[in-house]
Amino acid sequence: MKPAFRLMVAGEDATGAVADRLLSLIVTDEDGTKADRLELELDNRDGQLAMPDKEAKIEVSLGYAGEPLAFLGVFAVDGISGGGPVLSMRITATAADLKGDIRAPRTRAWERKSLKDIVSTIAGEAGLKPVVGESVAGKVWAYLAQSAESNLHFLTRIAATLDATCKPTGGALIVQRRGEGKTAAGDTLTPPVLPRWRFSSWDWSYDGRAVYKAAEAEWTETGTGTTHKVKVGSGTPLKKLRHAFATKAEAERAAEAAVSGAARAAMTINATLSGFEPGLLAGATATVAGLIPSELDGDWHLETVSHELTGGGLITSFSGKKGEAA
Repeated sequence: MKPAFRLMVAGEDATGAVADRLLSLIVTDEDGTKADRLELELDNRDGQLAMPDKEAKIEVSLGYAGEPLAFLGVFAVDGISGGGPVLSMRITATAADLKGDIRAPRTRAWERKSLKDIVSTIAGEAGLKPVVGESVAGKVWAYLAQSAESNLHFLTRIAATLDATCKPTGGALIVQRRGEGKTAAGDTLTPPVLPRWRFSSWDWSYDGRAVYKAAEAEWTETGTGTTHKVKVGSGTPLKKLRHAFATKAEAERAAEAAVSGAARAAMTINATLSGFEPGLLAGATATVAGLIPSELDGDWHLETVSHELTGGGLITSFSGKKGEAA
């Protein structure tokens, strides 16, 4: 199959203009706090390429000729560079959803608000659709302070206490537990199944130190100064959280997040597929089958997904984590 792409720049179709100049196109999808990004390298052999405007919006779609292309996002140009004597131009861009007010510092207090309430407010201020995972939507805080902190940083910080991620993408603000798998439209994702023949290479590692069965956290009672302990999970090893929390609820949430995170941390993988797989999304999961050793089989939480189009073809690569095999 012949790889194909479509680039829309500032609302205009630029595919034809760069079709014979494209040296490489890489879209990297990140889980958590890192921004998704686009990297373009173009042949500027005649010196006639015009530099795009800073913050110009680039829409990217990839796939194969004769088939519907997969839309991979809208990116705002934030860097342009080049080189010679073989003339080329390199363009970098960051996910457009991460621009604007969502990264501007804010100071305010949140009282008796659920995660769903907070995400809805912040998403509305940024012109995004709120999408909140069911497992965390109902979590409530008695009081939260947002002090000279951007909405994105604030929401990422409190999501982390629930072992959740915060990501503006596809016109939505998505907050969900890792692996919960919601699209920007709020639909539940079905993990893609990747049999061995889909892989061109992979490497893996196991770290037994990352595996623990329980977590313990402390909280200090206001007024009396009495310190209490809460424990989540059972068995050993036990992880003791160093930070002291203000309430029992906060301590329990932190311990739950620690145990949840540990359940994914035993094994890591870096893999390259032999073709394109648009169904892989950072923050979601993928099911691996038939790799060696057999402990690699099962569901992996995807941390980074990259799609790369070059003269050699169109490939997808990813990195991920999973817990110990059952």
